[in-house]
Amino acid sequence: MRMSIKGKQVAGVTSIVGLAVVVLSAFYLTSLARFSVEESAARAELLASAVFHRAREVVARSGSDPGALRDDAGLRSILESSVYSHNVTYAALINMEGVVIAHSDATRIGRTLAPAGKLSALVEQGAIAQLGAIYVEQARTFEIERPLLIDGAPFGSIRIGVSMPLTRRGVTEALEPVLLTGVGVLGAALLVATLLAQVLLRPIHVIRGGLTRLGRGELDVAVSLPQHDEFGELGGFFNTASARLSADHSALVGQKAMLESVVSRLSAGIAHEIKNPLNATMIHLELLKQRLSPPAASRAGDDGKAGTQAPDVAAALGHAAIIAGEMRRLDDVVKGFLAFARPGDPALQAVALCDLVDRVLAVIAEQARERRVEIQFECPPDLPAVRGDPGMLQQAFLNLALNALQAMPDGGRLRVAAAAASDSRVEIVVEDTGVGIAPEHLDKIFDLYFTTKGAGSGIGLSVVYRTIQLHDGEIEVHSTPGRGTVVRLLLPREQTSRAEGPSGS
Repeated sequence: MRMSIKGKQVAGVTSIVGLAVVVLSAFYLTSLARFSVEESAARAELLASAVFHRAREVVARSGSDPGALRDDAGLRSILESSVYSHNVTYAALINMEGVVIAHSDATRIGRTLAPAGKLSALVEQGAIAQLGAIYVEQARTFEIERPLLIDGAPFGSIRIGVSMPLTRRGVTEALEPVLLTGVGVLGAALLVATLLAQVLLRPIHVIRGGLTRLGRGELDVAVSLPQHDEFGELGGFFNTASARLSADHSALVGQKAMLESVVSRLSAGIAHEIKNPLNATMIHLELLKQRLSPPAASRAGDDGKAGTQAPDVAAALGHAAIIAGEMRRLDDVVKGFLAFARPGDPALQAVALCDLVDRVLAVIAEQARERRVEIQFECPPDLPAVRGDPGMLQQAFLNLALNALQAMPDGGRLRVAAAAASDSRVEIVVEDTGVGIAPEHLDKIFDLYFTTKGAGSGIGLSVVYRTIQLHDGEIEVHSTPGRGTVVRLLLPREQTSRAEGPSGS
């Protein structure tokens, strides 16, 4: 999924702030872990010193009597008070054999106390090892051990146990406010990044809106942006380019109108200059035929039998007939050229296609019957009306239908189907099962005077194409040689009203 510029900017700012929060939180966590380990070691050392001093006093009074150490109320009070520390689990006085002489838990006296990890060694290790001891190793206890000497001779040791799970609880409790603060900072960063992106990207949205308006064909579009930064300069360039496009468009429209006028006058002049000689030629050909044709009386012999024209006269009449046929064909070509070059502006109105096409099919019905062509017409009763010129559209559909019939000399099927299409259009499909169109000819069928038929003028499909253009429509042709041709038309709907009943034509 493609991310927008705004999304990228918000994600980038939030990621940078999030990375900073993570780095600072990790640094704080390692510092907190080191502080907790060192604090626990210091507290354990302090407790061990208190036990040591009391035990030395007891030994000094009573000698090396373990019972005196066990029964001393002051020493027992110091040992029992250790449990009030948040992570100290025990404090004990151990003899040389590892047997408990005095313990914060009186039930442990006389038992052997297994050794634990050295807390002093953990203090010397790095932050990663300390974090591992606090969070990874479960139910792990570290000890501070201090030897107990009597008159320089070892008597036993003092061992203070520190629980890592209890230490973890303290570290976590201290970390929670930091994590909440980090989440708040991320939320604030996201909000600020969103607002910042909105402000910084506003000029881009303004320019994009201007480009959209230009794309819709609006002219002289201008955008208003502050002129104190690069976006202001970009807005100025946009306004200059828009003004230039507007001026160029106006110039092109004027040139187009002028060219159309020139072409129209030129076409009319050419047609006029061609039609006048054609008419004169036709008149003189008729006069020539009349002069060359002998009177009716002289065509019969004296014996009552039909006479025979002289061979030279018959040949001249044959030539005259050929010339007359060619002149008529040339006249048709000129008429077709005028119809294509000067079609006139369409008189647009709401047109009911079902009725219009039905009239066209009625015109070709007899010809279709003679050619053994079956006609199928599909048109829903709720088909929207199109906006068009009824006369032009009827002529265009008639040309398409006649071309389809001519493509099926051995019979076949002509299908005409109409349906509502998307984008406020109406679709009309004209499909035949005729000989089809060769691929090399498919892109030329709408060219003026192009035809593959011996007697064709090459004008009908050109007029169809020009008519669809004038109606702001679209036309597509698909054909398979030997299987038939499909012509698809798209015409704009009538937006304000729907044609009721037949449209005038």
